[in-house]
Amino acid sequence: MTEEQAKELLQKYLDEQASPQEQKKVEEWYATLQVKDVVVPADRKAAIGAQMFAQLQVAMRRKLTIGSVFKLGSFIRVAAAVLLMVTVGVVIWKLNSEIPSENQITVINSATQQKRIILPDGSVVLLGPSAKLCYPKIFASNSRQIELEEGEAFFNITHQEKRPFTVHTSAGVNISVLGTSFKIKSYQASKQLEVAVVTGKVAVSNPKGELGTLVKDESLTYDKNNGRTAIRKSKTSAVIKFAFDGATLDQVVTKLQYVYSIKILLSDSALSKLKTTASFSSTQSPEEILDILCSLHHLRFNASKNHKSFKIYR
Repeated sequence: MTEEQAKELLQKYLDEQASPQEQKKVEEWYATLQVKDVVVPADRKAAIGAQMFAQLQVAMRRKLTIGSVFKLGSFIRVAAAVLLMVTVGVVIWKLNSEIPSENQITVINSATQQKRIILPDGSVVLLGPSAKLCYPKIFASNSRQIELEEGEAFFNITHQEKRPFTVHTSAGVNISVLGTSFKIKSYQASKQLEVAVVTGKVAVSNPKGELGTLVKDESLTYDKNNGRTAIRKSKTSAVIKFAFDGATLDQVVTKLQYVYSIKILLSDSALSKLKTTASFSSTQSPEEILDILCSLHHLRFNASKNHKSFKIYR
């Protein structure tokens, strides 16, 4: 049964036109509202209350028909109960999957500044003002999925090759990564959604298929009305720092490959075990970082013509 059908049934109940079976159904719905485990999120209470009050006023002003089996007090009581179900019960019924369960956390940033959130895997989200984010307390073993329901957020995702990270949006657009940093603007009132990549690579898609793949300093704009996308160069002001404290050269290379969407080959497997302690940032080019790494270990490197592939050797 759809929300519209449910509202029609509740209205029939209020108008004394519901069959015995329909009356029983409404009473069962009302009974479910008494379950203590049902919780309406705080951000919805004001809107629900205002809607219920307005609808109740309309119902109370309705003219009672002559010969009605209801007295005024009974009518108001029933109207209040039924309208409560329309504004609260149906909302809960429709949005049940959106109400945070024991394993879900919903954050709404009511401040005027960004709010820093650390996800269960160590990934960091900078949530913009008025933005809303939902994520599980514990990620699944084979995936990491969260939802940006409203607003703007910057994501710095911890690299986990066996657990892809996906951000779902209210526009039906999904952003999938393994380990990278990017920004999403997804306002329900805006006709456009925007994704901008600071480091790494992301795949943007919707139910119809892939919309585009973005790498460092690229952004994608998606028009919700016509489904059109546009990809352009768009360097962001965000700076990502990444530090290594005794990491192996193999670990450093893996990180750099995802940050810059490049390929780095070690000519000798023995090189992979070399320990590295250093700090870098996304403002540095791959060549600059590789030059420092090679200097630390007395190595050399060369680059392909397109500067997308590198080889480190003795």
